Amino acid sequence: MFLLKQKLLPLLVILVTATALPCLAQPNPAPQTIAGLVSDLQAEMQKQHVAGMMLSIVTRDSALFSGGIGYADADKRTQVKPHHLFRQASVTKLFVALGVLKLVQNGQLALRAHLKDVAPEIPFRNEWEETSPVTIEDLLEHSTGFADKSPFEEYNFTGRRFDGLAGVKVFEKFMFSRWKPGERHAYSGVNYAILAYLIEKLSRQSLDNYLRNHVFSPLGMPDANVDLAGKAPGAYAQGYVRQAGAYRPVPHQPQYNAGYGSLNASAGDLTHALQAYLHGWATDSSQFLSADYLRQSETPHSYLSAKAGLHHTYAYGNEGYELEGRVFRGHRGAIGGFLSAFLYNREAGVGYAFSINTHNEAFYRQADALIRAFVTKGLSKPVLGKRVPFKTPDFGRYAGYYRLANPGQLYTGFLEQFQNTLRLDTAGGHLNAHLLMGGTMHFEQAESALLRFKAPHAYSSHAALLLDASDEPVFTDRTLYFTPISAFNAWFSLVMLLGGMVLLLSSIVFGLANGILYIRKRWPLPILLVRLTPALAATCILLIISAGTRLMELMKACLPMDNAQVLWMAGKLGFAVFVIATIGLLAMTWKRLHSLWLRIYLVLLAVSGGYWLGILMRNHWYW
Repeated sequence: MFLLKQKLLPLLVILVTATALPCLAQPNPAPQTIAGLVSDLQAEMQKQHVAGMMLSIVTRDSALFSGGIGYADADKRTQVKPHHLFRQASVTKLFVALGVLKLVQNGQLALRAHLKDVAPEIPFRNEWEETSPVTIEDLLEHSTGFADKSPFEEYNFTGRRFDGLAGVKVFEKFMFSRWKPGERHAYSGVNYAILAYLIEKLSRQSLDNYLRNHVFSPLGMPDANVDLAGKAPGAYAQGYVRQAGAYRPVPHQPQYNAGYGSLNASAGDLTHALQAYLHGWATDSSQFLSADYLRQSETPHSYLSAKAGLHHTYAYGNEGYELEGRVFRGHRGAIGGFLSAFLYNREAGVGYAFSINTHNEAFYRQADALIRAFVTKGLSKPVLGKRVPFKTPDFGRYAGYYRLANPGQLYTGFLEQFQNTLRLDTAGGHLNAHLLMGGTMHFEQAESALLRFKAPHAYSSHAALLLDASDEPVFTDRTLYFTPISAFNAWFSLVMLLGGMVLLLSSIVFGLANGILYIRKRWPLPILLVRLTPALAATCILLIISAGTRLMELMKACLPMDNAQVLWMAGKLGFAVFVIATIGLLAMTWKRLHSLWLRIYLVLLAVSGGYWLGILMRNHWYW
């Protein structure tokens, strides 16, 4: 997701499993010719050590470029050709959604059909099922309330295939609705694992065969496949990470389910797909799907902000991005060794897709900006609309503190929530969102009759003050969904989170000092242990952080995560044991602790440990 919410504490950032790839500002000047663009990209690839890239640039009338730059295989010095297959990661979701729409068009499925009716064998949980059932549309738009898979389920290292229902059940722990389905968007690959299963169940074909026959072939994508192991016929680009000054090959590690990230496609494939979108899904041989389905696929429907008219967000596997004043639609993706994008603007009649086979986020952003600058250079520059006078007579009920209420991650969602705690006011003639962890976002009123807003540099509304089904205030910004909290809740939670962590880490020094003193004073063992167990709990936090750091590197390189998982398990279990031990030992030795300051410090450590343990328990770390 490309959101304005990546402002994590340096200590905690490695625990967050979502990766953001924001776009840079347009470079100046823009490349004026294809040759100039390719030259600029080649120069940056050499400078930033990117092995190769596939690139498609199209207009409504022609393909300006469809091919590659650099090496598909750096060791063999194999140049990228138009038919080399690159892993497209989450771009897969766009084409799986098209497969679902094909079933809808053929009368085999309905967008508003209930998941429990179509596939009662899928073990999901939804406490609101009677009034707010999970629908096919909710799956397409990530409004089920299901959490995203964790890094431990990203790749399948078991050596076994998980076909059919088994490829869905592996995500069962994430398949419960955390809020009413159809209310909030929260990106989750689990939704598309379920959709892949439904396609196979209803079509009685493998997902790969179905998409080849009913999506890839009609769109003119002869090379494309969703083969999990990358063993289908074709020339595959080798993925890399850059380590110790050299390219380290990344294995084509399969995922558990092909529906959320297993697309392999070439520049030629994506050139034809882009042109199909720019021609309203009309291909050389037929109409792929109707213009009405195309509009539906680009228009969010299910969640609250979409129903309120904020449509430049996530629809049917198809996300909107406002880039230099124009809304491009499509999808982005990241998987071991590859970063990808598939974006188009039907109104302007331009589109581009690219994928790099070296995990380099800085180059990805720069390449995206260069390519976009080139494809939009001949278009008229968008003009910011006139500022609407700020009038919010009903703002009083919306003023106050809010917290993010639709985190994507199951285990680390609380970090997303704490970093996105804010206060809304209207000082200075703006809607202001003051983040408690620092920074302020200003919004201008976008429409005089509605409580819709936009950032000063934005060209269309993307934020709104709304009321939910219970008539309670809600603040939304794109797909972020904020609900009101009290000032006490906002500040108390933040102080406990940060202050508790600082206190717990300080106990490491305290514990070492007391270990040294024990050698001289020979305290009774319980007196020593009550001074050491907080330090041991804090050490377990460091183990968790170490596991998180290692996990990020392993994900990029598609390497087994067993060691990192063991470290994470040891850290979280050790933390629980030592926090409980601290509380118990403090109660046992209370009368033998004669220093008031020592008592206060140990109580604060016990409270801090208990608070953090409670947070982890509420976020499913222990079950």
